[in-house]
Amino acid sequence: MRKILFILGVYLAPIFLLGQQANKQLNISPKCKFSIAPQELSFEIITKECEKDLIIHSFTLHSKDFCSPAIIKWCFPANDIQFVWTPEFQSSLKPNWYLQILTSRATTQAPILCLINGNNQNKYSIAASDALNTIEMKAGVSEETSEIEITLKIYPEAFKFKTKYLFDLRIDKRNIPYWQTLKEVSEWWASFENYEPLSVPDVAKKPMYSTWYTFHQELDVQEVIDECRIAKSLGCETVIIDDGWQTLDNNRGYSFTGDWKPERIPNMKAFVDSIHQLGMKFILWYSVPFVGNQSEAKKRFEGKFLNNLPGQETYKLDPRYPEVREYLISIYKAAIQDWDIDGFKLDFVDQFKEDENIPSANELMDFSSVNRATDRLLTNVMKELKSIKPDILIEFRQRYIGPLMRKYGNMFRATDCPYGLHDNRIRVSNVRLLSGNTATHSDMLMWHPNETKEVAALQLLNVMFSVPQISIRLESFPKEHIAMLNFWLKFWNDHRDALLEGEFEPYYPNLNYPFIVGKSENTLVAGLYTSHAVIPVNVQEQVEKVYIINASGYNKVMVDFQRNSAKWNLTIYDCSGKVIEQKTILGKGIVKLNVPFSGLVEFIRLSI
Repeated sequence: MRKILFILGVYLAPIFLLGQQANKQLNISPKCKFSIAPQELSFEIITKECEKDLIIHSFTLHSKDFCSPAIIKWCFPANDIQFVWTPEFQSSLKPNWYLQILTSRATTQAPILCLINGNNQNKYSIAASDALNTIEMKAGVSEETSEIEITLKIYPEAFKFKTKYLFDLRIDKRNIPYWQTLKEVSEWWASFENYEPLSVPDVAKKPMYSTWYTFHQELDVQEVIDECRIAKSLGCETVIIDDGWQTLDNNRGYSFTGDWKPERIPNMKAFVDSIHQLGMKFILWYSVPFVGNQSEAKKRFEGKFLNNLPGQETYKLDPRYPEVREYLISIYKAAIQDWDIDGFKLDFVDQFKEDENIPSANELMDFSSVNRATDRLLTNVMKELKSIKPDILIEFRQRYIGPLMRKYGNMFRATDCPYGLHDNRIRVSNVRLLSGNTATHSDMLMWHPNETKEVAALQLLNVMFSVPQISIRLESFPKEHIAMLNFWLKFWNDHRDALLEGEFEPYYPNLNYPFIVGKSENTLVAGLYTSHAVIPVNVQEQVEKVYIINASGYNKVMVDFQRNSAKWNLTIYDCSGKVIEQKTILGKGIVKLNVPFSGLVEFIRLSI
C-alpha cells in the first residue's frame, strides 16, 4: 500500500513525464538523469526529498502487452566509493560490463545495493520497495567516464493483471555508517503493510541444537534425546530435527520427500513429548517444494510441477495450483495438531521461481505469477499455523531472507558452511544487517573431536553476534570441549542484549568483518577476528562493562579507549573461563594486553 505521504505530502520538484521512445532521458536534477527503456513503456516519476541526501523516487510504469524487462539506468561520479555491499555478494567495484548482478524476488534476497568507502561510510545506497517481483540490480564503473552506472531491470511478471506498475526507489547519499543505512532500509520495508514482519518469540533468540551435522539422515530417537539433555544443560532451548525423519533411506537426495510420513520415527508424538519433558521446543524440517521420485505425492500431482531436479531425484511443485497450496498447508497443520511440534524449518522455498522452462499458466491455476502464488501459499500457511499456535517458530535459510520473507519467518539462518568459520561469520553478518528483530542464526557448528579446545572455540566465537546452532555429538566429545561450550554459551546468554539485540556494528565488510561490535545500554562487546588490529572502544559514560572476544588466532589484543578516561577492573579468561589475570587499569589511549587464543577480556568500570 502506497504511503499517504506520497499522496498528501509536499513534493520537492514533482515531475510527471510520459516517455514515448526507447532510452529517453529524464532529468530529475542536474545530478540525476534517468534513462528508461523499452520504447513501448511510458512512465511517471514523483521525487520527494525526505531529508538532505535522502530521496525517494516514486515510479509509475505503463505498458500494454509488456513482454520484455523495463530497464532503468543512471550514472553519478565515482567519488570515494571502493566497495559494493548486497545481501548476496560483497566486492570491490567492477566495470559496468562485468556480470555481477543481484537478483531479488519474493523468496530470494532483497532489492538493495549499498556503495561504501574504505571507512565503513555509506556513499550511495539504492533500495527498491518491491520485494515480491523479480528485479535485477547492478552497479558498475564506466571506463569512459569514471562514473558509476546503476542498472535496474524489472521483469514482465510485475505487470501481470495490472494496467500499471508502481514502486519506490530510495536513494541515500548520506555520509553515515553503512550499517545505519541498511538498518533504516530494513525499517522502511517493514513499514509497508504487506511486509509486516512476523512476531519473534523469545525462544527464537536462544541457542539451539540441530541434528543435521550430528546425525544427517541416520536419526536415532533415544540418541537425539540424550544429546538434547546435554544441550539443554548448556543453554540450548530448542532442537531442530532435520532431514531423515521422513524416510529410512540415508543416501541423501530428496527421492523420499513429499509425503511427510514419519517412516523412521513412527511414534513422532512420543518423541516430541520426550523433548518437551526436557523443557525444550521441537522444530521439524520440511523441504517445501519437493516431491521425490519415490513419493505418492509425485503421482498425485503429476503435471502440476514447475520442473524437476534430476540430480536430486525430485520434482518441484507448482504453487499456482490451489490444490498444491491446500495440500502443503494441510501437511503442516497436521504436524502441529497430531504431534504438537513447536515450529518448522521450511527449506528450499527459493526453488519456487519463474524461468523460461516452467509451464505456461492454464485454466486450473488461479495465479500466473509464481512469485504471487508463493506469497499466497506462505501467507495462508502462517495464517493457519498461527491460529493453532500463535508463538510458532519458523526458520528460513539464506538466500530466502528478504523483507517479504520476514512476513513468514522469525528465524533466518546462514546458509550451509560446515566447518567454515569465516564464511559463517560473514554470512550471519550479512543476514543480520537487513533482518531487524528477526532472529539471525548461525549455520550449525561442527568440528572434529580431536581438535584443540582453542581452535574448536573459534567455530562459536565467529558467530557470537547471532544465535548459535550446535551440531556435534555432545555425549562423545572431550570434556574440555564441553567445558569450553558451557563457558561461552553462558557468556552468550548473559550478554544477549548486546550480542544479539543491541546496536550492531560490523566493521570493514571489504575485509570480511575483521571486528564486530555489539552494544546495549550499559554493555559493549567486541569480537576481534584478525591479528594486529586495534579495537576502537568509544565508551559512553553509561557503559559499565566492556568485553573483547579474542578470535584473532593471536595472543595479543590492542584496545583504543577513544573517550574520557576511566579506571577499570580488568579480568582475562582463557577459552574455558579460567581466570588468567586480574588487575586495575586506566582506560586511556591504546591498551596492549596479553590474551590467550580464543580467550576473553572483561573490563568493569570502577570510576570516571
